[in-house]
Amino acid sequence: MKKNLFFVVFSSVISFFLTAEHSNSTEFMKGYVYSKLEDRFSHADIRVDIDDEDITVYSWPSDLPCEEIKNFLESFCCEYRIHFKNQDSLQTSAEFGMLEPFDEGGFLPELSPFFPTMLAQTHILGYSIGYRSYDKIFKSTIPVSIGDQFSLYQFKINSSAYLYFGIEACVWAIFEAKYQSLSLINADYYVALPLTYINDKFSARLRLFHESSHLGDEFLLETPKIIRVNPSLEGLDLSVAYEFMDKSVCFIGYSRVVRSDDSFKVKPNSVYYGFNYFLNFAKIQTFHVQATPYLAAYVINRQNNHWDFDCSFAIGYQWNKCYGRKLRIYLFGHDGYSAEGQFARKKSKYVSINLLYGY
Repeated sequence: MKKNLFFVVFSSVISFFLTAEHSNSTEFMKGYVYSKLEDRFSHADIRVDIDDEDITVYSWPSDLPCEEIKNFLESFCCEYRIHFKNQDSLQTSAEFGMLEPFDEGGFLPELSPFFPTMLAQTHILGYSIGYRSYDKIFKSTIPVSIGDQFSLYQFKINSSAYLYFGIEACVWAIFEAKYQSLSLINADYYVALPLTYINDKFSARLRLFHESSHLGDEFLLETPKIIRVNPSLEGLDLSVAYEFMDKSVCFIGYSRVVRSDDSFKVKPNSVYYGFNYFLNFAKIQTFHVQATPYLAAYVINRQNNHWDFDCSFAIGYQWNKCYGRKLRIYLFGHDGYSAEGQFARKKSKYVSINLLYGY
């Protein structure tokens, strides 16, 4: 009797958690689909219903082809069947069991977008590895990074405008490309608190950041003549961007250092600008993954380097399947000054090939 009672209670608990998990999964998927539809068809009022295996589109603009919506949904919902039903032929949403569109907000939003990544920056947030050659300072090196970003709180201003408070952090390091040692040359540590405003195709970001740089022990032993200093600073940064085409953006920004270490004083002001341009006409889709080539440029003028031009260019391919991170492989060219800590006042010119996983 006790065993049977235990079995009934145990089964009920398991069923409860499985049901709750399924409900949360369906609700999350609905929110995810609505966020993607809003991003792609920002001016269209599209309504869907989702169950275990099907996505049913039951309301959409008459001038928007069903095939376009279907192809878009299939690009990131490959495990679902896509159906269209005439809105007039359906029961009301409540009778049909449809949920209202997911409206995420508050703490730890899972579907929040980020300020567009500047794809030709020397330092990009994410997980990456590459090979750099023809470097005027270090010759051949292996650059790597480990970093990420996420939103802590979302404020909804209106149906198309949102404000996000978040955190981002990354470590960028370069190693000597020598088979014998792979000595660490330099590591740059970065952490920031961004406040991001997104309204349709317009984005703006204000962030407070800290950066510090440290030379590798092996590099110091191998280069006894070098004098180690402490490049450490805090600053404020303001960026704005506008999406002039699908996922293609132009941006401009201003950065000001508010404190730098006495051993490596930095002049405060910098301006930067550039663009990301996706060649959507050359987009291909394979295994439900979109692959799009892109071109990007990034230019920064620093007071610390007499306002000289510091230019970077990238050409690559981006793969993305779901809302969130992308995989990129790209060729990168740089002509300007080093981005590595205490070498920031040295002229630098190099090319590299990089693999990056990030936003």
